Amino acid sequence: MGQRRTGIARERGADRALRTVRITATVATAVWVLSLALAALGTPYVGEYLAAGGKLVFLAALTGMLVVRARVSPATRRAWHCFAGAVGAYLVGGAVYEAHYRSLDVVPRPSWADAFQLGFYPLAFLALLLMIRGRVRRLTANLWLDCLVTGLTAGAVAASLVLGDLLRSAAGGDGAAFVGIAYPVGDLLLLSLLAGGLVVIGRHGGGGWWWIVTGLLLFVTGDTVYAYQVAHGTYVVGSPLDVVWGLAFLCFGLSACHTPKSGRTDASAGRAPLLVPAVCTLTAVGLLAHGYFHGGDPVAGALALGAVLAALARTALTFRAVRALADSRRQARTDELTGLPNRRSVFEALDAGDERLLAGEEMAVLVLDLDRFKEINDSLGHGVGDALLREVGTRLRSQVREGDLLARLGGDEFVVLARDLDARGARALAERLRTHLQRPFRLGGMELAVDAAAGIAVGPEHSRNAAELLQLADLAMYSAKSGRLGAAVYDEDRDGHGRHRLEDIAALRRALETGELVLHYQPKLDLPTGTVAGVEALARWQHPTRGLLYPDAFIDLAESAGLMAQLTTRVIDMALAQCRRWADQGRSLTMAVNVSPSNLVDQGFPDDVARLLAVHGLPAGSLVLEVTESLLMEDRERAVRVLTRLRDAGVGVAIDDYGTGHSSLAYLAALPVTELKLDRTFIAAMTGSARAASIVTSTLQLAHALDLVLVAEGAEDAATVAALAELGCDVVQGYHLSRPLPPEQLEAWLQERARAHVS
Repeated sequence: MGQRRTGIARERGADRALRTVRITATVATAVWVLSLALAALGTPYVGEYLAAGGKLVFLAALTGMLVVRARVSPATRRAWHCFAGAVGAYLVGGAVYEAHYRSLDVVPRPSWADAFQLGFYPLAFLALLLMIRGRVRRLTANLWLDCLVTGLTAGAVAASLVLGDLLRSAAGGDGAAFVGIAYPVGDLLLLSLLAGGLVVIGRHGGGGWWWIVTGLLLFVTGDTVYAYQVAHGTYVVGSPLDVVWGLAFLCFGLSACHTPKSGRTDASAGRAPLLVPAVCTLTAVGLLAHGYFHGGDPVAGALALGAVLAALARTALTFRAVRALADSRRQARTDELTGLPNRRSVFEALDAGDERLLAGEEMAVLVLDLDRFKEINDSLGHGVGDALLREVGTRLRSQVREGDLLARLGGDEFVVLARDLDARGARALAERLRTHLQRPFRLGGMELAVDAAAGIAVGPEHSRNAAELLQLADLAMYSAKSGRLGAAVYDEDRDGHGRHRLEDIAALRRALETGELVLHYQPKLDLPTGTVAGVEALARWQHPTRGLLYPDAFIDLAESAGLMAQLTTRVIDMALAQCRRWADQGRSLTMAVNVSPSNLVDQGFPDDVARLLAVHGLPAGSLVLEVTESLLMEDRERAVRVLTRLRDAGVGVAIDDYGTGHSSLAYLAALPVTELKLDRTFIAAMTGSARAASIVTSTLQLAHALDLVLVAEGAEDAATVAALAELGCDVVQGYHLSRPLPPEQLEAWLQERARAHVS
C-alpha cells in the first residue's frame, strides 16, 4: 500500500509539473505574440526592441519549461537537461546580440553572440541522441548502421543542394568563413541524427518526439536560409526568417507540454527499419553517379560514399545474421546426438499432416522404443549408450523412404511419419526396421544386441488428427512392449482405455484454462476463542457432462499428466482472490491450500507465491500451504529449501495428515513448519480409544513444545470437539463444524453462526 501511495503521489507531482509547464508556455507565447503585434504597430526601432524583448522572454521561459520537464521524466532527464542547455545557450547568444551588437553598424564575425548560439548544436545533438537511446530497447550494430546510412544520405542531399554553393560564396575572411560553415555543418549533423532517429523510433515516439522533430526541421531550414543570406549579404533583421525560428522554438515548447510516453520501442519491428535505409542507399548511389558524370559537390560525394560503405557493411551483417538464423533454425529442429530431426520437427510435420488427412490421404505413424537400453546405459555407461543411439539412427535412416520423416522423440524413442501407407504396409515397415536393429552392433570391441517394440497408428482410419495418431501409436507401442508382440497396430478394444485417459487429460487441461475448476471452503474453528479463524480451500472440477468431481477423480490424472503444478498455482490464485474479497468485506480469514510434489521441488514456486500475494494485495501470513509427510520424503533436501524460502517470506507451512507417514522428530525439528494437522484417523477414534486419545494428547504436547499450532481434522461430532477443547487443542476442522462449502454458502453459514452467538 505504501508503494502504491508513493506511486500515486509521484503521478500527481508529475501532473502538477506538466500543468506548470503548459501555463508557462501559454504566458511566454502570449508575451512574444504581443511583442510582435506592438512591433508591427510602432516605429521600426521601438518595434525591433519590443520583438527582441519578447523573444528573449520566450526563450527564458522555454529554458525553464525544459528544466521542469526534466523533473517529470526521470528516464529521459539527462536528455531534457541537455535540451534546456541548448536553448539556454541560444538565449545567452541572443541577449548578447541585443545588448551589444545590435547598435553596431558592422557586426564582427565571429562574435560572442555566435559563440553562444553555436553552443546550441552540440547540446541539441546530445539531447537528441539521449532521447533516441532512451526510446529503444536495444541498439544493435544493424540499427547503428541503418542510422548512419540514413544520416549520411540526408547530409549528402543537403550538401548537394545548399552547402556547396554556400561555402563557395562565403566572404569576409577566415573568421566569417568559419562561422558561415559552422552553422550549416551543425545543422547537417542535427539533420543526419534526426534522419537516423526517425528510422529507429518512427511513429512510436509519441507526440513530444514529433514536436521535437518538427522544431528541429524548422530550425535547420531557418539556419540554412540564414547562412545563405549572410553569405550573399541579403539577410535583414526582422525578416520572415525570424518567424521560422520562432515556430521552431514554439515546437520545442509544445514537446515539453506532452505527457511522457512510457515504455520502449522495439526498433527491429516493422518494415521502416529496412525500407528507409534501402531508399537512402539508392539515393546515395544516385548522388555518386551524378557527381561522377556531372561534377557534383565534393562534400556531398564524400557523404554519399560513406552512406554506400555503411550500406555494404549493413548488407554483410544481414547476410551473416540470416545464415546464423538458418543454422539456429536447423539446430532447433535437429537432435544433437543423432543428427535426426527432433521432437519439434515431428510436431511441425504433424501439423502439416492434418490437411492431408482431412483430404483423405493415408498417413502412418510408427513409434519405436528400444528394449534393454536402460540396462545397457546403466551397466556400460552413457558414452556407450549415446554411441548406440547414433548407430540406431543410422540403421533406421537407411530403411526409410526419402519422403518420410524419421526423428528421435527423446531418450530411446524414435518415430517414423510415412505417407501413403495403410496398416499392412506400416506393419511391414515396422518389422523391417526391427529386423535391421536386431543385427548386433559393434561398439568399442563389444557386440550389443537390441530389439525394439513398435506401435502403429494409421490415419484417417484411426484418427483424422495427426497429433492424435502419435498418441495412439504410443499406446500401441506400450501394448507391444508389455505383451511382447514386437509390433502392434492400434486397437480400440485393447488400447481404448489409454485413449480415454488421454481425452480426460485434455479435458482437465481445458478445464484449467476455461474456469471449470471451482473451490469449496471448509472452516477451521479456533477453539480457545470460538471464532472461525481460517478456511481450507478444496478443489472441485465442475465437469460439463459428469457434474461436480472431487479431487480423487482428477488428482492422480493431473499428477501423471504433469499438470499438478499448474493446478496448484491456479488453486492458490483463486483462493487468494477469494481471500481478498472477504478481506474487503471485513472478514479476516487465513487461507490453507494443499501443495503438490511438483511445487516442493520447483525452486521458482516461492517466487510465484510471492507474486500472487502481491497481485491480490495480501500479507504473506494470510496463506498457509499444506504438505504431507510422504511428499516431504520424496526429495527432502529440495523440499526443505523451497519451504524455507516460503517461511522466510512469512507464508505459513502445515504438515498435513501428520502421523500416517514417516513421522520423525528429526525431520520435524529441521522443517520450517508452523502447523501440525493430526490425521483424522486418530481424531475419530479418540473418544472410544484410550490409545488414540493418548496419541492426540502427546502430539498436542509435542506441537506446543515446538511452538506449533495443532489442527485436528476430521471432528465428526460434538463429543470429539469437546474432548479436543478440554485437552487444549488449538484448531479443529471437520464435518461437525461444516462440510466444505462454496463461497456464497460459507458466507451464509458464517452470518448464521454469528447471529446464533449473539443471541
